Parts: sequence; structure tokens; C-alpha cells
Amino acid sequence: MRGVVDTKPTSLYRLAFESADAGLAVLSPQGEWLLVNAALAALAGQPAAALQGQRAHRQVFEPAVADAIDALLAAPAQACAPRLVLESGADAAAGPARRIVLSPLPGDGGALLLRCDDLTAERAHHLREQDSATLQEYLAHGLSHELRAPLRSIAGFAARLDETGQVAADGRPDLERIRAAAARADQLVQALLEFLRASRQPMRQEPVDVSLLCEWVAAELQDRDRGRAARIEVAPGLWARGDEHWIKVLLREVFDNAWKFSADRDEVRITVEGAVSDGRLQLAVTDHGCGFDMRYADKLFLPFQRLHGSNQGGGHGLGLAIARRVAECHGGSIRAESRPGQGSTFFIELPAASPGAGAEPGQ
Repeated sequence: MRGVVDTKPTSLYRLAFESADAGLAVLSPQGEWLLVNAALAALAGQPAAALQGQRAHRQVFEPAVADAIDALLAAPAQACAPRLVLESGADAAAGPARRIVLSPLPGDGGALLLRCDDLTAERAHHLREQDSATLQEYLAHGLSHELRAPLRSIAGFAARLDETGQVAADGRPDLERIRAAAARADQLVQALLEFLRASRQPMRQEPVDVSLLCEWVAAELQDRDRGRAARIEVAPGLWARGDEHWIKVLLREVFDNAWKFSADRDEVRITVEGAVSDGRLQLAVTDHGCGFDMRYADKLFLPFQRLHGSNQGGGHGLGLAIARRVAECHGGSIRAESRPGQGSTFFIELPAASPGAGAEPGQ
């Protein structure tokens, strides 16, 4: 059975102070620590009683931080900033990484509330992200230069052999297979580069005419495959907020998926509908292709996880992974529903925008 809680405001405030996850202390106008909670005592590595009644910031924080606190305490009240934010441990050798915030407490007494947060985990995460970004840069460079160069050489020498006629007639099919394999490998490298770029490049924030982009992507597909009959229906007035280039990439991958898996149909049919709800654009891109078994839907957006073979239109296995990465980088999402033989619908959610709303400040 729980005990009885004192519901007096003063008692509740004291309880909240003591149980807060952040390190908290109340400082007098002269800098003595009047109250210290358990979280701050743990960060300081000393009992709360050893810190109270002392100008403990001189022993808890590095000299530069302690000097800044002393300067704030010594400044006239009218000249003080309403809030002072300091960080320690920028250099790992200087001590623990912490953020210290001092704010005046209400009233005329001049007391200050000190909050101290441990930044060690946050900075370690930031360093890991920096290391990952650097690794991706090296990987992208290697893919773009070190891997594509030999692929171009293979394709070039195969073309030269074909042009000079040095390969006998019965060997020409193998020569064509070499050239086709080199071309597929180059397409895979390009897709990998796009996946890496989508993962690390910042996305612009501006109004994007999604209806226009859908028409644009459809026109490019029809131009690329002029022998296919196609009926593309796109709802007008669909606008999202984001990066026009990358939203086009997302739509291109979804449309291309519909195009490939409609290979056994007399006509490619793609319908795009959309609505805005709670500031989010909800798109539905429906095709009438071969569809897929929903038991394997969790693999659909993973790199290199193909639900169909190349004879059914399966590609390099990165297109929908790129689409998902772009959607997530915009704070959105993508999922699919399907039934074998009855087509698929891709549901895409993005931040909504209005025509002519302009870019976000600072973009």
C-alpha cells in the first residue's frame, strides 16, 4: 500500500526537486549552494551535505565554468542575462561533458536555480554519427571512383572486342552477357550512391508540387519505354513540404516499381490520390501489377530484399529502400498493401504545404 503524500504545494515542489532526473541546486546571491538534489550530488560524486553551504561550483566544475558563474554572481542584477548556459568538457581531458544552466528564481532574493545535465552519452552519440558520416564519405568515394572505373573498363574492352570482330560468332552471346552484367553492376553502384546520399544529405524545406512531380516522373517513364501503353491518373493540388529533388526520387522509385511489376499487363495503370490531415499529406499510389504476398511486406523496403525474380521485373533491390530513406528523412513514412495478382498501393506520408507558402526561415 502506498503511503500518504503531503499535497501542500511546498512539499510537492521539494519532492519534485529531490526526485528530478536532472541535477539541480539552488544558489544564494553569494554563490553558496543552499539545496542540492540527489542527481546533482551523483554527478559531482559527493554527498549533497558536503556541497550545501559551500561555493561548490568551484570544486564541481572546471575553472572556466566556475569563473563564468562567479562573474554572473558578481554582476549587478540589472545587468545580468535572464539565463546563462555553459558547457564543460569540450576537451575530453578537461573533465566530464556537462551542460550547466543558471536561471534567476522568482522573487527579490536574488537566488539562482542551477541545472546540470550529463552530456557524455549525447556527445558520444554525436561522435559516432560523425565517424559514420566520414565512413560513408569514404565509401561513396570508393564506389564512385574505385569500383566504377573497372566496370567502365570491362564494358569498354567488351565493346572494343565486339567492334573489331575478334570474337567468333558463337562467342558473341557471351560478350553481350559481359556487357549486360557490367551495365547492371554500374546501375547497382549508382543506386548504392543514391542510397548513401539520401541517408546523409540535408533535406531542403520548401513547398513542393507533388502532382507536378508525379506527372514529370510518369512522362520520363513513358519516354524511356515508348512501346508500353500507360494510363496515369494524378489528383491535382497535392503539395508537400520538403526537398523537391528527393521527393521526386521517392516518387520515381515507387512509379518505377509499379512500371516493372506491370510487365505482364497490356497497360500500365497508376493512380495517385491524396488528402491532407493534421498537417500531413497522405498519398496513395495504386498500380495494377502483379502484387506481392503481404507475409513478406516487412522485407519490401529493406536493401537487396527482392520479393520477385528478375524474370518478374525484380531489379537491384534498392529502389524502395531509397524511397523509405527519403520519406523518413522528411519526417514521413511509406508502407504498402497488396494482394498477389491484384496490384499494390503505396501509402506515403509527408509534411503538407500550401502553394506559395515559401521556404522555412533559414533555408
